[in-house]
Amino acid sequence: MTTSKTIGSTLIIAGTTIGAGMLALPIASAGIGFTTSIFTMILLWALMAFTALLMVELHQYADNDATLHTLATQILGKKGKFVGAFAMLFLFYALCAAYIAGGGAQFNSRLNEWTSFNLSPSSVTVVFTLIVATIITIGTSTVDKVNRVLFIVKVITMAMVLSFLAPNVTRGYLMSMPVEQGLIFAALPVVFTSFGFHGSIPSIVRYLDGDTKNLRKVMLIGSSLP
Repeated sequence: MTTSKTIGSTLIIAGTTIGAGMLALPIASAGIGFTTSIFTMILLWALMAFTALLMVELHQYADNDATLHTLATQILGKKGKFVGAFAMLFLFYALCAAYIAGGGAQFNSRLNEWTSFNLSPSSVTVVFTLIVATIITIGTSTVDKVNRVLFIVKVITMAMVLSFLAPNVTRGYLMSMPVEQGLIFAALPVVFTSFGFHGSIPSIVRYLDGDTKNLRKVMLIGSSLP
């Protein structure tokens, strides 16, 4: 069971990262070139993986069910609690808005193609949000199972897309460097946010019963898969 939970937790971290990046990274990185994009993503992945390991270390000095708010209060005090709470709420709001807008639009598109329902985009978005919220509310174990299925589908889909695109790859484009260097500054926040899986760490810690050794593996492997 521990091994199964470790694999599931790894996929949750990977799925969170891929989910955020899939929506914005292609557009944000198109103007800075393939090589620059790769180095930027590796650099920010290393930074975010390091901060994830720091959070795992903090959880050693707190209960397994400690939340980000609890950690901020315990480690940073009352003033740090408000700063940490505001920062995480701001990040969660931005990510939820992106997921709901992007996921709701995709869900609406699929419903129109596959069914005869004629719901308004706002209604479909509400339905999509309720479905996701219900799965999350049931518990991490349910999220784990649903995420495994979606992750496998995602990998298969990606392999199919890459196989179709591979014949059209031009080496000259891969080796080209960006003409407008300033575009990298516009891409940095998007890449940084794409590796923002840290909101899932408290749930993963609780799911793995605070097993520090497994948590370190989950953070490193899960964040490196994307």
